[in-house]
This record gives sequence, structure tokens and C-alpha cells, in this order.
Amino acid sequence: MWIDIARGIAMLSMIVGHSLFQYTFSGVGRYIYAVHMPLFFILSGYLYREKTYEKELKGAAKNLLLPYFATSLVMIAVFFVAQLKSPWLVQNYPASFDDLLSAVFYGIGVGSKVPFPTYVYPIGALWFLMAMMIALQIFNLIIVLTKGMTNKRFVRLFVISIFAVLGKITASVWLLPLSFNAALFALVFLYVGYLMREENVLEHISHIMVIVGLLAWIIAASNQMFQLAMVEAPDALLSVIGAVGGTLVVVKFSQWIAKVGTVAKMLGRVGQFSIIVLCFHNVDLTFSMVPTMIMSSSFTQNVILKIVIINLYRLIIPVLALVLIPRIPGVRSLYLNRQYPFLKRKPDLVVKKKTN
Repeated sequence: MWIDIARGIAMLSMIVGHSLFQYTFSGVGRYIYAVHMPLFFILSGYLYREKTYEKELKGAAKNLLLPYFATSLVMIAVFFVAQLKSPWLVQNYPASFDDLLSAVFYGIGVGSKVPFPTYVYPIGALWFLMAMMIALQIFNLIIVLTKGMTNKRFVRLFVISIFAVLGKITASVWLLPLSFNAALFALVFLYVGYLMREENVLEHISHIMVIVGLLAWIIAASNQMFQLAMVEAPDALLSVIGAVGGTLVVVKFSQWIAKVGTVAKMLGRVGQFSIIVLCFHNVDLTFSMVPTMIMSSSFTQNVILKIVIINLYRLIIPVLALVLIPRIPGVRSLYLNRQYPFLKRKPDLVVKKKTN
């Protein structure tokens, strides 16, 4: 339950982080961005189990690529609806259908930074699914190849650190396809979560650990903005320390919230269906004109109040999606294939021998 709650908190934080407008780089924005995406990778590392290469790839295809491309089809449909000049939908982003297709297949979260004269539109928050898919393949490969080594922890840390540095350096000049830069850097967070599981850290977070984690989060967020999608942080090590510290705080808070009935169920459901929330938030984030209309309206001059209203609005489409999609056969298999596979596995036949 507390894992789902922590994911739910991170997902709601992501929605808020995307809806701060001129306050994106404020203190609130820096605290959110310091931890909300790294937490998902840390928890994924915590839940990781070694698999064969084929099984890891097949699982990622079903649970990450399937919702990625299903949502891309939804975005394509909304794009054509927007061409009907609906005042509620963005009509000039992406600029053309070809631009939208290139955004889907290039798979980055922010405006392109490429070493050639072209512009690739970002796919938005869906970058996370691509980055997680790539990161899990590389991470599983590292774990499998090093499992027989006596000094495997050091070797794994060394290899992952090299990959993270490469991801950070290349991101300064080229955001690689499929959010490869972010995937390389996120290996650090996967490994942190993996080590936390080995040492049984998250089940026994002491008050001292919470205080130290909170201080690390405060120091990191006070000094810089960390954007994992583009691996942008003046001090990469500080961003890792802040993300780990913030995760400890959020997890401990989630474990406390788990004891509170209604709140726990609500946050837990958001976390349980976080992929649905992410995907349909991205559709709204990309095409909806409602937030812009609210910001430009004259019903109040209080910008903070407008941002609060926008954040409440931003919850409508993701919440409707997480309520409806698990109830729609076929569609739910696109987003929750683990729970609702297209083809049900045949039960194994068990032959019982009669004993004399």
C-alpha cells in the first residue's frame, strides 16, 4: 500500500509541477522536480527482480511501450479534432501531423536539442515510459552480467556511474532518441532502489534518516533545479543526493498515510493506476487550452488562485481515465496489461499420482 501511495503522491506532484506557469522554477517547482520522477525509478529498482533478457524486454513492451503507443494514438485523434478549430484545443502544436509522428517516435520530454538543423517536438510526459523501458533493459543486463562477481557491488556502481556521466554529458549537446540520456542517468536511481531492497532500508526508515533525507532534499532544491527529462542540473551528484533524501521523506510519509483509511485508498489508487494518470495527463497537457484561458481571464487578478484552479482542473481528465479505463475490456489491457492481459495464460495441468 505505501508503495502505491508514494507513487500517487509523486504523480500528483508531477501534475502540479506541470501547472505552475511562471512559478515553475520557484521553490515549489524545485522541490517537486527534485524528487517526483526519481522516486519512480527508485521504487522500480526496489521492486526489481532479475529476469532473462527476453522476459525483461517482453515485460517492458507490454507494460510500458503498449501504453506509450496507445496514448500516442489518442493524441493523434485529438490532434485531428483540434484541426476543426475547437477553441478548447491547441491547434498549432505540433505544427503538423508529421511533427506529431516525429515526436512519438523520437520520444523526448522537452524541446529538442540536436546537433543538426531541425526541430523535434517533445512527446511530453510520456518520455518517462520510454526512459524507464530503456533503463530497465540496461539495468537488468548489468545485474545479470555481474551476478557471479565477488566485488559485484563496486563493479555495478562503477559501470552505472559511467553510464550516468555519459547521459549527463551528451544531454548538454544532444537529447538522444527515446529519452536515452535520461535513461542512462536514471540507472543511478534504479541501483539506489535495488540496494535499498537488499539492505531492507525502506521498511525501517528511522527518524534520523527522515531528518537527514529532508535536509538533503532542502539543500538540493534550494540550490538548483533538477530536470531528469533533459538531465539538467548544475550539480548532478547533489541532484542524486536530494532525490534519495526526498524519496526517504515521501516514503516515510506514505507509510504513515497508509494507516489513514480514505486518504490512503485515494492516493493508493492514483499510484496503482499511475500509468493511466500519466498518459491522460499528457494528452490534457499537450492539447488543452483551458489552463491558458483561465490564466488570461479577468475574473481575478490573483495569479496564485488561478494556478490553484488550473491544478484542480488538471485532475479531471486523469481521474476520469483511472475510473473508466479499468472497467473497459480491451482498452484496459492496453494500459494495465499485467492485470488484464489480452490472452489469458492457460493453467498448468497438474497430474496427481495416486498413492497406495
